[in-house]
Formats: sequence, C-alpha cells, structure tokens
Amino acid sequence: MEITINDSSPESDVFPVFSSLHEGSVVNILKRTTPRDACRLSALASVFLSAAESDAVWASFLPPDYKEIVDRSLESSSQRHFSSKKELFFSLCDFPLLIDGGRKSFWLEKKSGKKCCMLAARELAIIWGDTPEYWTWPSLPESRFSEVAFLNDVCWFDVKGEIDTAMLSSRTNYAAYLVFDRRDSYGFEDVEVKSSVGIVGDEITEKIIYLDKDTSEEVQDEAGYGYVSIEKVRSWINDNLTELYSSQKPGKELLGFEDVSDWMNNNLSQLHSSHEPQAPEDSAESRDSPYPKKREDGWLEIELGEFFNGGGENMEFQISITQHDGHWKRGLIIEGIEIRPKEDL
Repeated sequence: MEITINDSSPESDVFPVFSSLHEGSVVNILKRTTPRDACRLSALASVFLSAAESDAVWASFLPPDYKEIVDRSLESSSQRHFSSKKELFFSLCDFPLLIDGGRKSFWLEKKSGKKCCMLAARELAIIWGDTPEYWTWPSLPESRFSEVAFLNDVCWFDVKGEIDTAMLSSRTNYAAYLVFDRRDSYGFEDVEVKSSVGIVGDEITEKIIYLDKDTSEEVQDEAGYGYVSIEKVRSWINDNLTELYSSQKPGKELLGFEDVSDWMNNNLSQLHSSHEPQAPEDSAESRDSPYPKKREDGWLEIELGEFFNGGGENMEFQISITQHDGHWKRGLIIEGIEIRPKEDL
C-alpha cells in the first residue's frame, strides 16, 4: 500500500490511529513489515521514529539462526560489538561475512532481510579442477575470496555446487547466478551451456545459457550508435553502390579513394538509421537475455535458474553448469555461485 502525505497536514491527521497507540503496539506493527517499510514509515511520521529504532523491531528482521552463522566466521568484524540490532542488521547487509573457512560468503538483502549466500569456487565441484594443466587457482584483489578458479584449457566443462536450504530464508523464491569474468577467453562464443537447479532427488529445472557472445561479426561506430553487424554493412553497401556509380561522369572508368570516402561519409547516416538499437539494460528483453550482464562489483553474472524454498525439512539444493561438446575452452575465471532472492518483475 502506497501512503501519500500532504505536507500541510499535521501528522495526527495523517495517522490518527497510530498516534494514539502505545509505542509497544507500534513496535509490534513494525515487526510485521519489512526493513524497507520500517525505514520508510519512520521517515513519514514521528510516531514511528522511536519504535523503528527499537531492538525488538530489528531483531525480528534478523534470521533466527544469525548467531550460529556469525559464529562460523573467523573475521574480526564478526566479533565486534554492535550498539544496536539495527546496526548489526545493516552491517550484515553491507559487509558480507566469509564463513566456513572462507569458502562461503553470507549477507542479508537490505530491503527484505532475506538470507543470501555465495559459494566460492573452492566450494564447487569442478571436473579436473585439481589438475594445473586444466585449472589453476590464483588470487585476485577484486575477489572477496582468497582464490578463484582460472580455466586454462578443457574440452569437458563441468561445474556443480550444493547448499543446505537451511542456509536460505524459507518461503522465498531464489535464483542462482554464476559470478565470473573472462581473460582472453576462447571456446564459449555463442556456445550453448546447460544449467540446472533443483533439490537433490526432486524435480530439476534446466535452461540454456551463454557465457560469451560472438562479436567477431559486429563493429561499433565511434558516434555511439551501437553495434552494426558486418553482414548488414555488406548488404547496405551492395544496395547503394549503384548510387555511387550513377553519380560519376560518363566514361569515367576509375574512382579515386577520395570519391569513395566522401560518398561513404555523406551516406553514413543511412546506415545508422537502418539498424535497430540495442535494448536498454533494464528492459524486459535484457533481463530475460541468456547472455551475461555486468555487476556493480565489476564481475559478470548469468542466471542459472530459480527455485522456491518452502522451508521445513532441510534439503540439499544443487546447481550445475555443463558444456560437454568436446571442443576446447579457456580463459574463464570463476569467483563462485551466488544464491539470492529473485526480484519480482
């Protein structure tokens, strides 16, 4: 429900019911909202401000098992004293904890308080991962983990990960993402890669993804018009060459370079208008794309699939990425697999 405030109206006119409630009652109301709603309401009216700072409110937004998870971290920040549950909550949102010997990263989604986790590359089962001829394990300053997996050369690409559903929030729709980068990569350009997610022993959902896009047939003009395929350039030139020929004087057998250059420059706008612009990054088409997208932290990610964690009995959630067509591939850097709540579109 969206609340609209008239700045000229006193708060008591806007929230007549809440202004007459005891603070404990307002606390109980806020505990049934979300962290984002609690912050918004505290900014709307003073009746919510004091209650929204209450430890009881922010303790309700923390996962029931947060103490056990924090104890699994060896980081000094996890042992520091927090002046309030609110401070602790936002620390777990803004500063992910490395847990289980640095092989997992744990944090909370700020708007909902839902649990998020990333499995480090070392926590994944990578075929030939311990064979230096195929995979090596360098350290990168841009990674949250001490090691990442670097693909030297394989023809059998097979990566799997598992996580207990107890590590995730119940009654929540999650998506899994491969977080990676490319360094002089080869062999993944427009090659179908199969990803699958699901509970071990239950129904598995599969999809086709791509870890790289073949751009060998694309060029980008300096004026910022985006990408135009080489084939489209060829077609456009063939369709318009007659115009160049017909513009020459009768009997002229040779064209100078300047003639061709001037003609191309004068007609380039036709080429710009002949191709469709790429979809904006936040469009539905972009969100549904089977190709990777850039993250705010500089890494790439591709969605591998989604599932609903109903809670209850603890089960194993499995993620798989495979490419077994037999041709050689290299240059991929895997940081890990991230599992976070799937945003409603």
